[in-house]
Amino acid sequence: MERTMADYHNSLISCGLRLGDYDYVQLLTRSRVAWEYLRRNRDYHRDWRLSKSGQPIPVRLRNDTTLLRARRRFVRAEAWGLCTFRRS
Repeated sequence: MERTMADYHNSLISCGLRLGDYDYVQLLTRSRVAWEYLRRNRDYHRDWRLSKSGQPIPVRLRNDTTLLRARRRFVRAEAWGLCTFRRS
């Protein structure tokens, strides 16, 4: 069954949210919208917690830029379209 915009609106209201609370999303870049989705996604948080990153290997490029290379593949991160999970 396909949900209508009214269904989404009613579910927001039932959670105490208003559509106007999300007006700022129209001003975001695609990558910022993606982050807004990811930071609220429980599966993403689970995969991030299960990831064991370790320290990346710094590689200095000729133009004096430092590239941080992961020590191994991060399969859980790759499932989200990422190279690795960022630890901050």
